[in-house]
Amino acid sequence: MIRTDLENKNCADCNQLITFKDFCRINPTFSLEQAKEFWDDSMFLIYCPECYFNLAESPFKTRRGYFNYYKRYPI
Repeated sequence: MIRTDLENKNCADCNQLITFKDFCRINPTFSLEQAKEFWDDSMFLIYCPECYFNLAESPFKTRRGYFNYYKRYPI
């Protein structure tokens, strides 16, 4: 049973209202305990699906390839 007494949150980008029930429906891979931990933790930003899938990926991409992964600096 999904708890409904948890406070609602707003999307970090568009301020759309997100309920805990919607959050659990959007993230079905989380158990209820994991979902509640994410929901209660202030370090995580909660996004609605539209904003999450439209986030810019460039800051999160890593360099691909063995030689580009570590940059060597002269000593």
